Amino acid sequence: MPTDDRRVRLLLLTIHEPLPGRVFPEMVPDSGEEEAARRYRAVALTTLRQLRGLADTRLRILAEPGDAAEALRFWLLPRLAQRWQMDGGLFRSEGWEIDFGETGDEFPIHARGDAMCPFLGARWLHAALLGLERGEHQVIGPATNGGEYLRAGLAGMEGLQPRILPELPIVRNDADWLHVMASPLGPALKKAWETEG
Repeated sequence: MPTDDRRVRLLLLTIHEPLPGRVFPEMVPDSGEEEAARRYRAVALTTLRQLRGLADTRLRILAEPGDAAEALRFWLLPRLAQRWQMDGGLFRSEGWEIDFGETGDEFPIHARGDAMCPFLGARWLHAALLGLERGEHQVIGPATNGGEYLRAGLAGMEGLQPRILPELPIVRNDADWLHVMASPLGPALKKAWETEG
C-alpha cells in the first residue's frame, strides 16, 4: 500500500527529456528545435503546476528515454517547489507527491494522463476520478485533436463501459500552442515559457 494511506490514486505522466530535436517534432519545421524544446518544457511545467494540490493522488513521472529520470528530477523539482522531502524514491512538497517509478507502492485507482494537456488541472482530474470511487470502473478523456488526455480505472476492471469526459486539447504543433496561449491558461504558459528561455 502507499506510504500515506490516504493516497489512493496513481497518476502516470510520461515526460520526454526536453532536448532540442527530441520533442515536438511537428513544431520544428516552423519554430526550430530549440524553440520546440523550450515550448515542451513550458507545457510540461504548466501541466504539473495545474496538478498541484491533487488530493489523494501520487504523480508518477515516467521518463522517456528510461535513463532520463535523474535529468528530469533535476530539471522539474526545483521549478515546482523550493523544498522537497525525499523518502527513498518519493518526493514530497506542499501540493505534490511525486515519484519517478522507483517505488513499489500499489494503488487501487490508476490513471494515465498526457503531460502535454495543460488543461488537465487538479480540480478537473479530481472531479473526473470521483466517479471511480462511486462505482464507475473506467473514465476516458478524449483529446480534441485525437488520442486521449486521460484514461483512468480501478485496478483489474479494464474493459468495462467507460464514462467519457468532455474533450480537451493536447499540445502537439504550433496551432495547438497558439490556442493555449490565447486561452485563460495563456498567462501561466507564457510565464513558464519565459523561465525556460
